Amino acid sequence: MARVRRIKRRKVNKAAREAAQADIAMASAAEESQAGEASKVVIVGDRIFNLRLSKLVSEETDFNVVATAATVMEARAYPNEHKADLTVVDVDFGGTNEGVVIARDLNERRPGSGIMIVCGPFTSNTAKTLWVYGADAWSVVTQATAKNPAHFAEAVSSAVHGMTWIEPGVARELQIYGPRPNSFDERRLMMMESNRSDAA
Repeated sequence: MARVRRIKRRKVNKAAREAAQADIAMASAAEESQAGEASKVVIVGDRIFNLRLSKLVSEETDFNVVATAATVMEARAYPNEHKADLTVVDVDFGGTNEGVVIARDLNERRPGSGIMIVCGPFTSNTAKTLWVYGADAWSVVTQATAKNPAHFAEAVSSAVHGMTWIEPGVARELQIYGPRPNSFDERRLMMMESNRSDAA
């Protein structure tokens, strides 16, 4: 009797061990599959901007440009449609500093997804617009970073992983206006007062 019990117990233990090993193997395969997935990037801008940045981003194996948007309608739809991890927006898409409006809209439509603003020449007007209408979680770079593949890849990688990347020159410009109040209306009022005192 004791011998039969011992054999049965061995079979049960062996089956349990095999099942546990199978579970571990499946979990490990799932982790590898997730780790191997390239981050999804959507680029919003005119055709030349999109082509140039798509090439830079695609050269990095960790990122995959899933769509490029050249119209406002595409810009609003593509990040959600493609479940983008990051949307890179030309600040002047649709007009001077109009890319900020698109970015704000994307923030509402897809909260939690990264946003990176790419500026041409970083003017005081752009700095004021970003200070008032931008979000602290957005990454902001200029063409200088966008033209340097290594720096741009690093900026995109940080933004994809939820770390805000603000180019040092941009950060210095934004600091001129002081700490940003949480209230949008308060920021707008402070900027209007600042503009009045500059004009006086």
